[in-house]
Amino acid sequence: MASPVGPTGIVRRVTTGSHDSATGRDTTPLRRWVVIGGALVLVVAGAVLRFVASSPLWLDEALSVNIAELAVSDLPGALRHDGHPALYYLVLGGWIDLFGDTDGVVRALSGVASLVAVAALAAAARLRFGRRVAAHTLVLAATSPFLIRYGAEARMYAAVVAVAALAWWAAEHELRHPAPWSWVTLAGATAAAVHLHYWTAWLVASALVVALVAARRGHRAARRVAGAVAVGAASFVVWLPVFVDQLLHTGTPWAERARPAEVVVETIEALGGGMRFEPLTVGLLVAGAALVGASVVEATRRRLVLAPALAPAARPVAAVVVGTLVMGGTAALVTGGAFEARYAAVVVGPVLVLAARATATLPRPAGIVAVAVLAVGGLIVSADEARRDRTQGAEVAAALDAGADAGDVVVFCPDQLGPAVARRLDHTGPVLTYPDGTDPRFVDWYDYPDRIARADPVAFAGRADALAGPDKRVWVVFAPGYRGFEGRCESLIATLGAARTERPVVAPREVFEPMALFAFDPVP
Repeated sequence: MASPVGPTGIVRRVTTGSHDSATGRDTTPLRRWVVIGGALVLVVAGAVLRFVASSPLWLDEALSVNIAELAVSDLPGALRHDGHPALYYLVLGGWIDLFGDTDGVVRALSGVASLVAVAALAAAARLRFGRRVAAHTLVLAATSPFLIRYGAEARMYAAVVAVAALAWWAAEHELRHPAPWSWVTLAGATAAAVHLHYWTAWLVASALVVALVAARRGHRAARRVAGAVAVGAASFVVWLPVFVDQLLHTGTPWAERARPAEVVVETIEALGGGMRFEPLTVGLLVAGAALVGASVVEATRRRLVLAPALAPAARPVAAVVVGTLVMGGTAALVTGGAFEARYAAVVVGPVLVLAARATATLPRPAGIVAVAVLAVGGLIVSADEARRDRTQGAEVAAALDAGADAGDVVVFCPDQLGPAVARRLDHTGPVLTYPDGTDPRFVDWYDYPDRIARADPVAFAGRADALAGPDKRVWVVFAPGYRGFEGRCESLIATLGAARTERPVVAPREVFEPMALFAFDPVP
């Protein structure tokens, strides 16, 4: 008889089968196929939802596409004024060259990356915790609102999860069966991670600390893991001059300093895919399951035993998650940096695997019910998100194209409204973005607060008025609430309204990126 003790120290369930009392037949195979069929349906539904978002591209997505379409030689200069590493833009630029730049196509790159993340997380979970946890990871990752949300967005966050998961899988293989290919894969995935997003630095640092601690305790393979991570991270030196310039001049001027509680709360929100009640509920359930998965040490048919300390097999995984958030959150607090829910991409993968460990070790049928509740909840949230508009950019662009004449002046205040509208705008007249009057396809974050402070909204309104002249209109695309612009756009609008007849054209709606459009007609 096989031992009930599994490789990770968790007591395995010993099943004796189940029989139909009327026929005497064993019903266990039927139930197994029902469970497998249900899991496949959930996984396929999650995969489809990554490719059906109907909303036009919002600010960050439109910026990503516009930067990616620049010549490779222009990328370093453009990114000095944007604040990100270059790898995602290089890959997206190549993807656009191959397949085009329509909304669905540019988002499909993230959809593919998100599916790679699902497979890599399941592979890493299998090596660390066994096949059952891997199966639950497959379902939870496929239906994760975070992975679906950012698998349907033209940004780098799905790719961050994917390369982090690939690095973890390679590290697990290197720990058990050292091989040149796994070492190279780990080094390459680490290098890709640090060139995708700056918050991956804290993930890499945390993983390196965990590997070094294991090496110090005599785990020889951990030295190889630490070496591969260090080699991959060292590749960042080629980007260091641009990073230093960004650090001194860009930062995160669009948000306030992150606080420790904010990092925790926004990570939970990220796990659930949003800030509404339903996503937050899913996020809390996933986070709670991850806590259980990190501490469960024994599971039988009738009981689940949690340790006051972390379970040995889960300890390094939990340490990487906590270390990443603590280091990144501390750095943000000290330097005045921001934390957004999407930055949780660096830890979402390990959290999902820990949650899968909890559901996989719960006594049956509770474990199946638990993973089904999390998966169905994730799909409901994701389906709701897929049908929502993220921006009014296309709506405003359509109104401008319908109403603006050649020679009419279009003003964006703030300039952050420009990219989403300009992507859909056919109007060929003069376009000005406040505070600097620059290209509406981009936002220049370089010394942004200082440039906002120096700009004079009254003088800017006068410039737009003079450019339109007595026979043309001035159109203003406006939204309140942008940090640093308090009262400035309102002052610009009031100045134009004193000289011209103001007419509202588009009213803001409850979307992620709302906008209003005003027309200022010449005074008769």
